[in-house]
Amino acid sequence: MSNLKNAKCVMMVGVATLAFAIPAVAQSSGQLDDAMRRAKNSTAASAASQERVENLDDQADAAAREYSALLQQVDNLELFVARQDLYLESQLSEMRSLERQLSTIESTKQNMVPMMLKMAYKLEDEIRADYPFNLDERLHELEVALMTLSDPAKSPDDQYDQLLKVYRNEVVRGRDLAAYEGPHPDDANQTVDFVNYGRVAFLFMSKDEKEIQRYDLATETWQPVEENLVLEMRNAIRMALGETGDSLALVPVKVTN
Repeated sequence: MSNLKNAKCVMMVGVATLAFAIPAVAQSSGQLDDAMRRAKNSTAASAASQERVENLDDQADAAAREYSALLQQVDNLELFVARQDLYLESQLSEMRSLERQLSTIESTKQNMVPMMLKMAYKLEDEIRADYPFNLDERLHELEVALMTLSDPAKSPDDQYDQLLKVYRNEVVRGRDLAAYEGPHPDDANQTVDFVNYGRVAFLFMSKDEKEIQRYDLATETWQPVEENLVLEMRNAIRMALGETGDSLALVPVKVTN
C-alpha cells in the first residue's frame, strides 16, 4: 500500500514536471520566433539602411561630378571673360588709334583743298606756257577740276581724282603724236590740220599742203617752215593724220639756251 502511494506520488510529480516543462518549451519557442522576427526585421532594416546609404553615396558622387562640372564651367567662363576683356581692350585701343587717325585725316582734308588749288593754278600756268595744241580742250578740263575743288558737296577724294585726271591727260599729251583739225591761226574761215609731236613741236598745214608753219614758243608766234624741211614736214603730218604708215619723221625743233 505504501509502495503504491509512493508510485502515485512519483507519477504525479512526473506529470507535474511534464506540465511545467511544456509551458517552458512553448515559451522558448515563442522567444525564438520573436528573436527570428527581430533578426529578420533587423536584416531588412539593415538592407534598407544600406540601400539608403548606397543611394546617398550615388547622390554624393553625382553631386560631386556636377560640382566638378560647374567648377569647369566657371573656369571656362573666367577664361572666356578674360579673353573678351583682352579683345575689348585691343578694340578700344584700336578705336582710340582710329580716332587719332581720323582727327589727323580731318586736319589733312582741310589742308588738301588749298594744296590742290595751288596745283591746279600751277598746271594752268604750265598749259598756257606750253605749245597751244588743243588749248580750249585742255583749259576746259582744268576748269572742270577747279569747279570740283570749289564744290563743298564733293569729297576730297573726288576732288583729287578730278585734278589727277587732268594731270594724267597732260602727261599723255606730252608723249603722243596727235593731229586734229582747227581754224587757221590768222583766218578763222580756213580749216587746217594741226599736229603736235608731244611737247617737242607744234605745226599746222593747209589743206592744199602749200602752207606749213611751226609754233615758236619763244616769240609765241607762227613761223614758216624752212624750204628744205617742207617735204619732211608734209610726210610727218601725213603720218600723224594716219594717211601714211609709220616711219621716221623729222620735225623742226628750236633749241634755246
